Amino acid sequence: MKRFIALGLSALTMASPVLAEDLKTILDKVMTLEKEGNYQKALDELAWAKKELEKKNSEQLVKLFPDELVGLKGEKAEVNSALGITNLERNYASDSTEVKVSITGTGGAAGGLGGLAAFGQMAAMMGAQSGQDVFRIDGMTASMEGEGSNSKLSVFLSGGSILMFELNRGSDSAILKKMAETIGVTKIDNKLKGVS
Repeated sequence: MKRFIALGLSALTMASPVLAEDLKTILDKVMTLEKEGNYQKALDELAWAKKELEKKNSEQLVKLFPDELVGLKGEKAEVNSALGITNLERNYASDSTEVKVSITGTGGAAGGLGGLAAFGQMAAMMGAQSGQDVFRIDGMTASMEGEGSNSKLSVFLSGGSILMFELNRGSDSAILKKMAETIGVTKIDNKLKGVS
């Protein structure tokens, strides 16, 4: 057992310099391996570079959601990525109200959901269903569904992502539109497209 623990600690110690490497060091290794013709190892190193960039991108995405929005305090933001699709969520709450704000499809230009966002936008523009209101925020199509505590507002961003506001607690669904108009939809869309 002691030997197993010692091996584990030694592996962690050996791994820490790799974790501490900066992006330039990793990319330099990629170039060296490519020149040597060791393409498989270069691809492995490139995968590490991608992970480092994804971490930096996630940290930057979290900053898109302010700490406070229309009087509601933001809780800890969460970023999850899988299969090229990124989901960023942050709950905002007061004593009587809780709203979940999320962006889905932020990986790459359209995040794998470009078709879904475009389809949602087209469906919203073709005609609202009963209980649905369609309007524009910063020139982008938005759709509001439901009333009271189960209402949702979706903004279909031009880059293919979907920005959503869901009322989880409370009855004032008008707060969703206020939040969408305040959060800076164009700024978020530009950041996700890599424009800013």
